[in-house]
Amino acid sequence: MIFYKFYLIFILNISFVYCRIYDKCTLAKELLNKYQFPKDQISTWICIVEHESNYNTAAENTASHDNGLFQISQIYWCDQAPNKGCNKPCSSFRDDNIDDDVSCVKTIFGDFQKREGNGFKAWTTYDAYCNKDTNDYISNCGL
Repeated sequence: MIFYKFYLIFILNISFVYCRIYDKCTLAKELLNKYQFPKDQISTWICIVEHESNYNTAAENTASHDNGLFQISQIYWCDQAPNKGCNKPCSSFRDDNIDDDVSCVKTIFGDFQKREGNGFKAWTTYDAYCNKDTNDYISNCGL
């Protein structure tokens, strides 16, 4: 019985070791302070993350092949992406370290900013949910 409990605890810990589920205010502050996202974009990013991954760094959409907190597309930006997109395996966007996610997101945003005039259009959730006043997403975060 003791072995079974130990085994169960071990398996549960392995499942969650490499993921993190953010709360929106912690993520907002991290995007602003650590990753230097423009302050006027933070609420839009939080809206996108909420609707893309529900703040889960391990999120994986097996239908669309999108990965991680920002749901970075395998088709265009990782693994088999033409020109290698962000030059990272998709699995690197599904762990608790979002440094490479943020770097890739900034690349994606810049690419779409040049092509579309709006970098947020790279995320389908932008037009569906976040192409409006999103300040309510961070109104209680003290930014």
